[in-house]
Amino acid sequence: MTGDYLKPYEEAVEAGGTGFESLLWKNKQFQLTRFRILCEVASAGLNAHERPADLSVLSGRVIADMGAGRADMLRWLVDHNIEYGRFIAVEGVTELAQFCRQRIASEKLEEADVIEGDFAADTDLFESLVRSRGVELICFSGSLNTFEEDHAVEIIRRAYGAVKKSRGAVVFNFLSDLVHEPPSGDTGPARRFDTTRVFATLAKLTPRVILRHDYLDGHDATIGLFA
Repeated sequence: MTGDYLKPYEEAVEAGGTGFESLLWKNKQFQLTRFRILCEVASAGLNAHERPADLSVLSGRVIADMGAGRADMLRWLVDHNIEYGRFIAVEGVTELAQFCRQRIASEKLEEADVIEGDFAADTDLFESLVRSRGVELICFSGSLNTFEEDHAVEIIRRAYGAVKKSRGAVVFNFLSDLVHEPPSGDTGPARRFDTTRVFATLAKLTPRVILRHDYLDGHDATIGLFA
């Protein structure tokens, strides 16, 4: 039994298969922009402060993509020549997890694994990823959109608790309530979060926190937490 937060994706897969539409993104470009911002934020926070940040900071890192969908983030990293150490795609919808496995095999995407699991329901998952897989960077791209805000914040708090001891990072994005001109008033099953409140709450966990709100006309926000 999966949570209500997965039902929109399960219904989309049932209605139309595992194509891009099953991810419930507005369009492909929005998705790719979010990947870029996630990686820029992660690179800035994980960077040694004496030199400018660039995406090469992610080289050799063990990255977990929570709610990986079709493994599109993995494809983005490969296409941009980011030499990650290992990539772990975590996906709670069975059909999408199977698609990830098939894609990794067919496209010969190296150093990549797939875990079928519900990161919200499995309270030990983050600790397990850090302990047994050596995960250093936990990412959520769009995978918190169907959650209630308080639930999403609790998940991020738990993820950060898992990576904190190993001086890792958590980076996630969400629909921002500070948008000036939303592309559409109807966000479907996705919810807008109170960006200021989310930032203030999570900033209590660590002073090393980054907020990006300078892309997609403020439609979206990205926050990174760094130990």
